[in-house]
Amino acid sequence: MTQHEVTTDGCSTTCQKGDSWKSFFTAPQWLAYGVLIVFGLILRWTLLDARPYHHDESLHGMYGRYFYDFPENNFYKYDPMLHGPMLYNSMRFIYAWFGDSLWAARTPTCIMGTIFMFFPFLFRRYFLTSSVLILTAAVALSPTLVYWARFLREDSWVISGLLLSLIGFTIASNPWRAFFVLFGFTIQWCTKESAIVSLAVLLGYIVFEAFFKIFVLKEWNTLAERIWNYVKTYPWNTAWAIVVCAFIYAWFYGAGFRYPQGIIDGLGYKAYDYWSRHHAMERIKGPFNFHIYVLGWYELPFFIAFLTHIALFYRRTTSEIRYAGLFVLALIVLSCVITDPTTIEKNAIWKSFKLKDNLDIVGLLVLLCHAPLVTIHHLLKREDGLAATGYFGTATFFVYSYLGEKVPWLSVYPLVFMLPYLTLFYQDYFKKYPVDYKHYPVKRALLYAGSLLAVLAVIFIVERKPIDPKTNEDILFLCTGVLCVAIALVDGYGRYLGTFNVGRWIVVGTILFTLRASVQTNFLYAGRETEYLSQVHTTDELQEIVKYIIDDVQNERHGYKPLVFATGEATWPLAWYFRHLKEEYKFTAKPEERNKFTYLFIDWKDKREPGDIPEGYTARKVNLRGWWVPEFKQMTLKKFLRYSINHYPWSPSGFTYTTLLMAKDRSRFKE
Repeated sequence: MTQHEVTTDGCSTTCQKGDSWKSFFTAPQWLAYGVLIVFGLILRWTLLDARPYHHDESLHGMYGRYFYDFPENNFYKYDPMLHGPMLYNSMRFIYAWFGDSLWAARTPTCIMGTIFMFFPFLFRRYFLTSSVLILTAAVALSPTLVYWARFLREDSWVISGLLLSLIGFTIASNPWRAFFVLFGFTIQWCTKESAIVSLAVLLGYIVFEAFFKIFVLKEWNTLAERIWNYVKTYPWNTAWAIVVCAFIYAWFYGAGFRYPQGIIDGLGYKAYDYWSRHHAMERIKGPFNFHIYVLGWYELPFFIAFLTHIALFYRRTTSEIRYAGLFVLALIVLSCVITDPTTIEKNAIWKSFKLKDNLDIVGLLVLLCHAPLVTIHHLLKREDGLAATGYFGTATFFVYSYLGEKVPWLSVYPLVFMLPYLTLFYQDYFKKYPVDYKHYPVKRALLYAGSLLAVLAVIFIVERKPIDPKTNEDILFLCTGVLCVAIALVDGYGRYLGTFNVGRWIVVGTILFTLRASVQTNFLYAGRETEYLSQVHTTDELQEIVKYIIDDVQNERHGYKPLVFATGEATWPLAWYFRHLKEEYKFTAKPEERNKFTYLFIDWKDKREPGDIPEGYTARKVNLRGWWVPEFKQMTLKKFLRYSINHYPWSPSGFTYTTLLMAKDRSRFKE
C-alpha cells in the first residue's frame, strides 16, 4: 500500500493520483473499518421504535402526516416554532414508501445518521489512515450522534447541508463547487434557522482571515479572494447554481408554489424576530456551559480530547500567544474572585452573556478567547486547514453556548465541527512531536495514571461537605493511585516493567467505553427521566397505556369500539399515537358529551374540586413526561464524572402528569 502523508495544513497529501480508494486501507484496516460500520448500523437501526415518542417528534410526525394526507389543503406553512419545510416534505415520501409506523417515521433521520459514518472516508485525502479509522469510530459509536439519528428532528438534515457545503469548499471539482456550496446551504435554510448561525460563523471567518492575512501576513491568498476568483472564472456555473438553489428554496417554502407567502416568510425576518425574542427571554434556561456539560456527560472521550488539546496547544504555540493565554487565565481567576456568584445574573458585564455561576465565567472566557488564538496560531504557521477547522469548531462552540435557549440537540453542532479539527490537530501534533506509542514505558504510564487517580481522590475527599468517614470509595482511589506511583518509582531504571503499545490500549479502551456509553444512552436508559440528552421524555407508562387502549379499540376486546378523548398537555403526543383512530379519538367535545367516552385524558390537578371527576369513572394519575434538571450549584467533579460514566443523577427528577379517566360500567356502551 502507498504510504499516505499529510502536510501541516491538513489539506493535501502526497498520495499518488493513480491510487484507488481500495488501496487506502490494508486488509486488517478494512476489517476494522467494516466492524465499526456494522456496529454503527446496529446502534442506529436496532429497536428504532422502542423509545416513547417525544413531544417534538409527535409534532413533526403529525404535521408531516397532515401534509401527506391532504397535500392540496394541509401543505406546510412556515412557522419558526416548527422550523423549515424540509423535514415535513421528507415525511411525505417516507409515509408513501414505508407507511407511518413508529419505526418508519424515524427513518429519515436514521438514514442521514447512517450516511454520516462514511464522510470521514470521503474526506480521506486530509487524514492518515489511522485518523480516518479513529474519526469513523467517533461518528459511528458516538452516543450523541446515534441518539439524534434515532430521533425525529431536523438536525440531521442541517448537518447534511453543512457537509454538502464542505464538499463544495474542498473536494468537489471546480465546475461543481458553487453548486455544492449553495445547495448545501439551501438544504440548511429549508430545514432550520440554525442556517443563520452557520452563515454568520462562515462570514466571520472569511472577514477575519482576510483581515489577518492582508494586514499581518501581507498576503492576498485569502478565502475571500479565492471565492471571488472562482466566480470570475466560472460565472455560468455560479449563476446556474444560484438559479437552481433559488428554485429549490421557493418550491419548498412555497409548498410547490401553492403558497407564495411562504417564500417571503422563509427569507429570514420572521425567523430572526421569533428566535431573537426566545434568546432574550431564555424560554429554556441553562448555564452558559450547558453544551460543555452535555458533551462532557455523553461524549467523555471527546471532552477529554478537547481539554487535552488546549493544554498541548498552549504548550507548543508561540510565546506571544502563550502570554495571551496566560493573560486570559489571570483574567478568569480575577473575574471569579471578584464576582459574587449569588448576584452574577444581575451583573452588568455577565448579564449580557447570560451567565449563571462562576463556572460560566471560565467557560465564557475560554471559548471566547481560544477561538481567535487558535485561528491566529495556525494562520501564522500557514496551516489554512487547521485554521479554518479550528475556527469553525471553537466559534460554533461559543455561539451555541451564548444562545439564550439551551436545548441539548444543539450540542450536536459543536461536536460535529470540533471532531475534524481535533483529528487534524492531533495528527499534526504527533507528526511534529512524535511519541513512540508502540514501545511506551510501563513505568511512565503507571506514574501518570497513579498521579491522576491520586489527584482525583484528593479532590473528591475535599469536595465532600461534611466529610463522611464511612465512605471508603475515595480512600480506595487514593491508595490505588499511590500504589501505582510507588511501583513506578521502585522500578527506577525500567528493568522489570518494560514497554507496551499504549496507543493500541488507549484506542481500544476509548472505543469500548464509547460503545458502552452509546448502549447506555440509546437502549439501557433510553427515555428515562434521568437522561439529560433530550431533557424531557414521554414516559414508558403512558406508552404502555396507549398501546392497551389502541388494542382495545382496534380489536374490540370488550365487544364494542370504545371512544377516546384527550385534552390539555396530553394532546401531544397522544395525537400521534392515536392517529389511526380516526373516528374513535377526539380532542374536542362539549362537557355534556364526555360521558360517551370510555377513556378520557384530562389535565392533572393536585387538588380537585367536587365534580371534576365525572360520575361513573375511575381516575388514575399517569406520569406524562419526565425530566431531570441538574442542580448545577450542587455539582462537584465527582458528581460530574459519575454522571459521565454511569448516568447517575445527583438531584431529584420531575414529572408532569395527566389524569386518565376510565368508565366503570362498560355495558352501557354496548347498548
